[in-house]
Amino acid sequence: MFLMDLGVLYSVYAILAISVEIEYGELGIPNFAKSAMYAVGAFSVGALATRIGVWLIGATWEGDFKSTSWIYATMVSEKIALNPMLGIIVFVVPLLVAIPVAALLGLIASYPALRLREDYLGITLIAFSELVRVFARNYEPLVGGTFGAGIPNFLAFLPVQLRSITLLLIAVTFLAVIWLSYYKLTTSPFGRVLRAIRDNEVAAQSLGRNIVKIRATVLMLGSMLAAIAGVLYAFYVGSVNPDDFTIMKTFIVILMVVIGGRGNPFGPLVGAGVYIALDRAITFAKQQVLLPFDVNYFSYIIFGTLLILVVMWRPGGLVPEKPPLTVRKE
Repeated sequence: MFLMDLGVLYSVYAILAISVEIEYGELGIPNFAKSAMYAVGAFSVGALATRIGVWLIGATWEGDFKSTSWIYATMVSEKIALNPMLGIIVFVVPLLVAIPVAALLGLIASYPALRLREDYLGITLIAFSELVRVFARNYEPLVGGTFGAGIPNFLAFLPVQLRSITLLLIAVTFLAVIWLSYYKLTTSPFGRVLRAIRDNEVAAQSLGRNIVKIRATVLMLGSMLAAIAGVLYAFYVGSVNPDDFTIMKTFIVILMVVIGGRGNPFGPLVGAGVYIALDRAITFAKQQVLLPFDVNYFSYIIFGTLLILVVMWRPGGLVPEKPPLTVRKE
C-alpha cells in the first residue's frame, strides 16, 4: 500500500516536473505560476466532482458547500460503489474542464513573458499564482475556502484492495504517455526551435521563427500538464484545500528540474525520484532526531543545501543535457 501511494505521488510530481522542463528546460521561461496551474486541476475536481455526482444521482443539495461537501462526497462514493459509470464521469468531467481552463490561464501568463525581463517576469507570475490561491481561499463556494472540499472516491466500485493499484496504473499511464510525447517533442524540429530560442532568441527570430506564438504555445502546454497533475493529486488525496498550493510548490518542482538536469528528457524523472526519496527520508528523520529548532524547517534546510551543492558541483544536474538524437556527428 505504501509503495503504491508513493508511486502515485511520484507520477504526479514527475508530470509537474515535465511541465516545468518543457517551459524552462527547453524554452528557457521560468514559470513561477506553476502552482496556480497545478491548483486549477485540483480546484476543478474540488468544485465539480461532488456536484456532478449529486446531480447525476438526482439528489438535492441542501446547505452551503463549505459545510456539506464532505457529507455529499461520501454519499456520491456510496452510489459509485453501485454504479461504475458514475465514477468514470466523476473522474473524466473535471479533467476535461481543467485542461482548457489551465490552457487559457497559460495563454494569459504568456503575455507578461513576452514583455518583461526574467526578474520582473518571476515577480509577476508569483503574484498571479498567489492571486489564484487567495481567491479560492476566500471564495468559499468554489472549494470550501479554508475548510476545503471533500472528493468522492471514483474507484469506490472496486474492491478495497484494488483501488490503490488501479489509481497507480492510471497515474503511471498518464506519466508514460506524457513523458513519451515530451521525449518525441525534444527530438523533433519543434524541440530544436525551442532550444534555439532558449540559447539565442535574436538568432532564432532572425530565421523567421514566431517567438510570440511559440512562447504562448509552450506555456499553454505546460499549464495543461500541470492541471492533469492537479486532477490526479486531488483524487489521490481525497480532498482539496487552497493552502496546499502555495508558491512553495512551484519552487519544489523547479528544484526537481534543476537537480535532475535541465534540458534532458530523463531529468524530470530523476529529479522527481530524488525529491520523493529525500522527502520521505526527512519525514522519518524528523521523528527520530531532536533539533534545536522547529523540525518543520528541517526539510527546507536540506533541500536548500542540496540545491546549492548541485549548482556548485553539478550545474548541469544529475543527468546533464546532451545533444538531441537528431544531431549526429559525421
